[in-house]
Amino acid sequence: MKSAKTNLDFHAIDTVGGFEPRPGGVDGITQKIFGDDMDPAARRGSRTRLLRMDPGCETPEAHAHDYFEELYILEGDLIIIDGPDDERRFEAPSYARRAPGAMHGPVRTETGCLMLEFARYDDADTGGT
Repeated sequence: MKSAKTNLDFHAIDTVGGFEPRPGGVDGITQKIFGDDMDPAARRGSRTRLLRMDPGCETPEAHAHDYFEELYILEGDLIIIDGPDDERRFEAPSYARRAPGAMHGPVRTETGCLMLEFARYDDADTGGT
């Protein structure tokens, strides 16, 4: 499949403004898309974006995707809620990689969080570090 993404040279990125709500997403989580040719119906393509969580934001429940997801925390904190009295806190710089079907979340942030996300449909994941 030929990607719909075009060549894009280095340019400055505004990490404060220009974020948009995610369609059907949680209030307090916005996105800035750099490239997106994901086709969920065909299970093809990839997406690169910044995700911003406002301070105090929390996702409602655990979920899974049918694609690979990599997240790199650039700023702030992200708290993974494993149970009523079980949380794990991560601060920038931190990284996670999830295979299709991996349950994750819910999550919350105290100070706010800025993450770089790479998402892709790919049958040939190398599993490298």
